[in-house]
Parts: sequence; structure tokens; C-alpha cells
Amino acid sequence: MSTPDCDVLVVGAGPTGLTLAIQLLSRGVRTRLIDQDPGLPKLSRAIGIQPRTMETFDMMGLADRLLEIGHRGLRTSVYVGGRRRAGIDLTYADSEYAFILHLPQNRTEEVLRSRLDELGGKVESGIELLGFIQDADAVTATLSDAEGREVQVTASFLVGCDGSHSKVRRVLDVPFEGQPYPFDWLLADTELDGVGRNDEVHVYWGPGGQPLGLIPIDGRLWRVSAPMPADRGGAAPTLEEIQGLVDARGPGGIAVHDPETLTCFRCQIRSTDTYRRDRVFLAGDAVHIHAPTGAQGMNLGINDTANLGWKLAYVVAGRAPDTLLDTYAAERRPAAQQVMAFTDTMVRFVLEASPLKRTLRRAMMPLLRTPRMKRRLANRMAQLAIAYPDSPISQPGRVRGLPTPGARMPNIRLHDGRTMNEALRDGEHVLAGPEDGLPGRVLVRPDGYVAAIGRDGHRSAIDDYLQTARALAHSGR
Repeated sequence: MSTPDCDVLVVGAGPTGLTLAIQLLSRGVRTRLIDQDPGLPKLSRAIGIQPRTMETFDMMGLADRLLEIGHRGLRTSVYVGGRRRAGIDLTYADSEYAFILHLPQNRTEEVLRSRLDELGGKVESGIELLGFIQDADAVTATLSDAEGREVQVTASFLVGCDGSHSKVRRVLDVPFEGQPYPFDWLLADTELDGVGRNDEVHVYWGPGGQPLGLIPIDGRLWRVSAPMPADRGGAAPTLEEIQGLVDARGPGGIAVHDPETLTCFRCQIRSTDTYRRDRVFLAGDAVHIHAPTGAQGMNLGINDTANLGWKLAYVVAGRAPDTLLDTYAAERRPAAQQVMAFTDTMVRFVLEASPLKRTLRRAMMPLLRTPRMKRRLANRMAQLAIAYPDSPISQPGRVRGLPTPGARMPNIRLHDGRTMNEALRDGEHVLAGPEDGLPGRVLVRPDGYVAAIGRDGHRSAIDDYLQTARALAHSGR
């Protein structure tokens, strides 16, 4: 077998593809990242980075860079009849990043591209994937550049991070099952006068039950979000139309002016069960899409690649068997189903057409204000509730005072002065124990989830994990 041109070919240079390329390059994996678009997108698209994603970025050494330029949002408040009735308070999230970081997607991509450059990588813009074939040894992809010249590239693995209209998914010919929602979403990124606190998302229900979302992007811009029960054929709203919706659904007295973008789109809820076919993988919007409620989509894709990246690196280096890659779908498919169900519930909650059901909905709102429910909702929104207890590589075990296998590992302070997230920046497993204030041993995977636990002196589950994965634990001891 001849040596492939690269170890991994990543198709799509949005946040998902950029994160995967960084995960791979930082572990010494020869990676190429191509994108059909000639440059950075001009629209802000996703604008929210959830707490779990901030933890992922912390493990990559990027959290501080994002904090310097992002705008923190603490909660979402829901108003009915001018009064705050319910909401989701991220200050209850079980993370040191107990907020959503509002930042336009293109700014997030700038930070990721800068890190990519530092690692010696680059985005090959204007390169289109025409197709690919694979055999037992490699994937052979046919690419076209901006001038239409075709070239073939071989890679050990190919990952489609190329969005909801994924060419990789189409070549694999796998179903993308689901349906569109029966309404269009109108968005305006604009300045507002007369709105409330800019560290909160404000959601108003108008007299007819139609919602209006006002989402702070930074200290100046807001995103106005208004679903419309009609098919506009993609026609963008006018500023006057957005002002009319704000007047009709909002609290009154809010002026809309100086918009940067006015857009319309029809959102859908779709997914495929095929996360892997032999040497080809799908991640992010290429494998699941859903409504933008709750700022979940970009975060789900980024954490797809945090899961896949270290596994690909281990297999490429010969440190783990190919079967480790099967755990990507086994772990991330349930995670996507959980997030999609969460966003769909929020859509149905805010867009209920029945007056009777809207009345029942309002009656239930006080239940959302208990501390237990606040914590539960915050962790769901933050994607901190995602865990892998049923993963084939999560070793069974329970020790009082230790997190369970498959759970997210808290960012504890280790005896050498580093936090757990800082220790994970090496890209390896971390073994923590009594010297770190724990009542036993915890082996933490490179993506920050618990692989195995054991009492000090009884670490058979940890040894079983290492033998199964043929991975080396890096404890820094």
C-alpha cells in the first residue's frame, strides 16, 4: 500500500470542521481541511457558545481567547403579558462557565483559524469535493479548485463537516430523515433602543401567542428572532416588517434601527443514523439539524468532533484498534437525539397554537422556577447533561464520591497546580487520584469524560479500559 496524501481529509471549514482539524493537528495527525466557499462567511449565523463547548475550548487552550471578545449572557427570560413568567438561568449550570458566550460565528471561526495557523494547518478555500471512493486501505477523493481543475487525493479517513446539504452525506447515499417546520424564521441582527438588560435573552409572547426573541450579540447588536406561520419562499424581511413584529409581540417602546443583516430561513429537524461508513464519517449539521432555539446546533457539532478527534488520532497512530471509531456513533447519536428532542420541545412550547394549551402552558410555568428544575434546565441547555454511561468503552463501576464512568469530569484542581482541563490540553488520558483530593482513581478521556474509576489499589476497571482501547494513560506523575 502506498502512503496516503494525508491521514484525514476534513470537508467543510465551519466551526465543526475547524475544531476537528485543530484536534487532529495538535496530536500530530496529517490533516487537510477543504471548503467550497472562497472565504469566511459574512453572516453571523450561530451566535451562542454553550458552557460545555467552552469547556471543550478550554481543553484546547482557546477559552480565554474567546472570553476576551465574547459577550456573556446569563439567562433567558420569558415574558407573558409584560411579566416575567419563566426562563432558563445558566448561572445554575454545573460549570465554571455558567453563561452562554454570545459571539458571531465568523468571530468564533477567526479564533479557530488562528489556532489552525499556529499548528501549521490552513483552510484550503474554494476547493469542492466532487466525489470519493473507498477501499480497505484508503479513501480516494476527487477535488476541484476554483479554476475547475480536478485532482485526486488519498486519505486514510474522510470526515464530512460540510453542513446540512452535505456532499459527503449525498455520496454515501444515506437517508436524512425528518421534516421542515411549518413556518419561516425571520432574523435581524440590528441595533435596538429601549430593550432590557443586555446579559439576558428576552422572549416575549404576543397577544396571539406568537413569540419574539431578542438576543444580545455584543454590547451594541441584538438578534431579533420571529417565527412566522407562512412560507415566504426565502424572502428577507424589511426593517419596517421587523419593527412591526417587535411592536406587535414585544412590550412596546423598542426601536429597531441600523440593521446589519435581514434574513429568512425555514428550519427543519432531520438526522441520519449513519455516523460512520468504513473510513468515512459525518459530523455536525451533516448528520443532524434542528431548530435554532436554545443555541444548540453549532455546539453539538463542535462536541461531535471533540469526541471523534482523539479517537481518530489514536487509530491513525496505531495506539487503538479500528473498532474504537465505532464508539463515535454509539456515543454521539444518543447525544444528538437528546439535543434534538430538547429543541423540538422548546419550539412546540413557544409556538403552541391552541389557546387552551397556551393557558395550560402558562399554568405550568411556576414549576420551572424551583431550584431543582432551574439546575436541570440549565444543564440541558448547556449540554452538560450529555453523558456516555452506555458506551462500549465506559467501564462499569461505582465509587461513592467519584463521577460515574461516561460522565463529564469536573474541572478539578490537580496536585501539580493544573486544572483537569489544562492537563487535558496534552491530548492524552489523565489519571487522577487521592493526591488530587479524590477518594479513588479516575481515568479521564482526552475529551473530558470519565473512562473508568476504581478505589486506590483496586484499579482493575482502569486496567481493563487501557487494555481494551490499547491506549496509554498520561498522568504526568
